[in-house]
Amino acid sequence: MKTAKFGGTSLADAARFRQVKRIVSADPELRFVVVSAPGKRSAEDKKVTDLLYDCHAAVKTGADPETAFAPVAARFRQIAQELRLGIDLEAELRQIEKDLRSGASAAYCASRGEYLSGRMLAALLGWPFLDPAELHFFDADGVPQYKLAEQALTRRLRDMERAVMPGFYGGGADGHIHTLPRGGSDISGALLASASGSDAYENWTDVPGIFRADPAIVPSARAIPAMAYDEVRELAYMGANVLHEDAVTPARRMGIPIHIRSTMQPDAPGTLVSSQSPPSACPVTGIAGRKGYCSIQVEKENMNSAVGYCRRILSVLETHEIPFDHIATGLGSISFIAPAAAVSACREALLSDISAAVRPDSICVADGLAMVSIVGRDMAGRPGVSGRLLCALGRAGINVRMIVQGTREINITVGISEPEYEKAVHAVHGEFFPEAPQ
Repeated sequence: MKTAKFGGTSLADAARFRQVKRIVSADPELRFVVVSAPGKRSAEDKKVTDLLYDCHAAVKTGADPETAFAPVAARFRQIAQELRLGIDLEAELRQIEKDLRSGASAAYCASRGEYLSGRMLAALLGWPFLDPAELHFFDADGVPQYKLAEQALTRRLRDMERAVMPGFYGGGADGHIHTLPRGGSDISGALLASASGSDAYENWTDVPGIFRADPAIVPSARAIPAMAYDEVRELAYMGANVLHEDAVTPARRMGIPIHIRSTMQPDAPGTLVSSQSPPSACPVTGIAGRKGYCSIQVEKENMNSAVGYCRRILSVLETHEIPFDHIATGLGSISFIAPAAAVSACREALLSDISAAVRPDSICVADGLAMVSIVGRDMAGRPGVSGRLLCALGRAGINVRMIVQGTREINITVGISEPEYEKAVHAVHGEFFPEAPQ
């Protein structure tokens, strides 16, 4: 038995819906399907979820709900008309518009893309529709409760042989709809796979697997045939956008393989994620990274002997709701690597509060930071991996502003200047995968 999740690009228009039907109908083992909202039809297009967030924002500022909702309604009308579905789509659209007029939340509004996508695919397949709004996925504060969600799904699936379920959202203990992080349909799919006792979780997307590096930067990068759960989680966290990192936990806990496949190339082997990665002569499985970071740099003499110094700074970050990805330390300095957008929203207040909490000798924010990570289980205990990484960057004339490696040795992350990000990815890929033409 299998569970499959189809992403937004797999459901962008009527032709893609028909392709999904062909894939599902060709596999009798595929019993449960999770869907995203329709994605982009072209590079210039907008995802339905983005249109819905725009719609909610416009209504909040006084726009007419019918006008604001019109682009979304048009997308779904076109798909339904081409598919000739036997559902009352107009009634669904009128209800959403009515809810917008009544002050519906941003989460409710954003969730309607997945909801309508699920309704339409269920009608196309002739399968039952399972609405996650009826299940408690969240606590009263809107925080996801994945174990409770699994339990709720397990109870609901007892009498269902197959079903189509929208991803990305669920019901809360407060009676309202809440949403998962962007890309959260991957998580919904993993929860459904676990709750249904599936033997495999297929994640269908627009690319034929997870690549060793971003193919938009390194066109010659090849897909990874197989990798381990912890490897894909690290790569996803550091910027490989094929799979959400939180989708790994439910599958890993139940030992369910995750198979990344392409809706547009269904015969391609894809990437198989399981508890073990195959042995390889290369210690690195993949490269990932992202721009948009800054470094909050705090200096104070004898900081290393001051008990609780780091905790007080972290408390200030928590107060301002600023997540951090890495910490780099020196004898009298400490730097927190955080998303630049989160810091810029409260920079002056943040620095003021940190100064009051720890009275540093100096404090500043260094902008324009990008992070690049190499990930691989076979890096552990292998001398020279970090040396090769640094040498590759050095030969490319790239200065390393910071370096972090965890004690498990599954990843090494370096911080570099944003303008050098693409150059760095090329250099690192060429070092560890020289067989691929650059």
